[in-house]
Amino acid sequence: MTEGTEDGWVLVAKAGSRDRADLADLSLVLSAVGIDQQIDRHNGVILTRKRDADQAMQELRAFREENRYWPPPPSAVRPIVRTDNPPTLLMFGGLIIFYWLTGPWLTANPWFKAGAVDSRAILEQGEWWRLVTALTLHADQLHLVGNCVIGGVIVHLLCKATGYGMGWLTLLPAAMTGNFLNIILRDTPHYSVGFSTAVFAAVGILCGRQLNNKASTIVRQMVLPLGAGAGLLAMLGSEGERTDFGAHLFGLACGLICGLLLQLTDLDLLGSRRWLQLFLFLVSLFLIVLCWLLATGGEYPVFPVDALSGISR
Repeated sequence: MTEGTEDGWVLVAKAGSRDRADLADLSLVLSAVGIDQQIDRHNGVILTRKRDADQAMQELRAFREENRYWPPPPSAVRPIVRTDNPPTLLMFGGLIIFYWLTGPWLTANPWFKAGAVDSRAILEQGEWWRLVTALTLHADQLHLVGNCVIGGVIVHLLCKATGYGMGWLTLLPAAMTGNFLNIILRDTPHYSVGFSTAVFAAVGILCGRQLNNKASTIVRQMVLPLGAGAGLLAMLGSEGERTDFGAHLFGLACGLICGLLLQLTDLDLLGSRRWLQLFLFLVSLFLIVLCWLLATGGEYPVFPVDALSGISR
């Protein structure tokens, strides 16, 4: 229904106090179809001439119908989880101390004979524990420093995001799977060591947590996380004499899947549960120790006497 006025103008739209910002949109609709109008912002109304009133109301009705559900309601934002400070220095300090015990990769080094990724030993003899023990071995000091500096930052961020127990217990299986895929897809024997597979798995987990995020656009869900992971892989994981590109690539891919599973199951929101995180962290440590016990038979590896003269620490 319209209301008449003495000067031949009639009211076709009236906005409440909360909707007066929409008057400009309604006015734009009428202007687009060439309908003269007057806007009374004080009273929140739009007036048109009597001859245009019916057409104006139809246009405004159609506009409101088309935009009934716009803008869409905001999606629920995933809460920020408050976690304890991760034991990053403890874990990477342990890698440094362990390198001091094992030394570099030499032919006669019993640590590497027992714990390095050896495709034949894993696939033919079932020595699956090498997929874990190899993560704790480093070929040389440069290899060690690179993994500790870059990996320390990335793993610390992962543990802050998911809780340190959940972070490490997710990181190890992702890195194990990455190492496994790296050997089963090769036609030749393969040997490798280093924590870098786990570093790229951590990158993948962080990126995977952003996939399927209802609070993000498709660009943030897919392009940015995958682009970030691929960029880091290109910069840090594809060059160098001893760089194992396959392990880095599969570590990243397995991390993406694990990160997505964490996000879908909301397991990454359990970071504030201190006792649970401690338990999961201890399980992760136990897995590493168990793998080394299986690798060494519970005995401390000793260099052959004739090889000692060629070793420098």
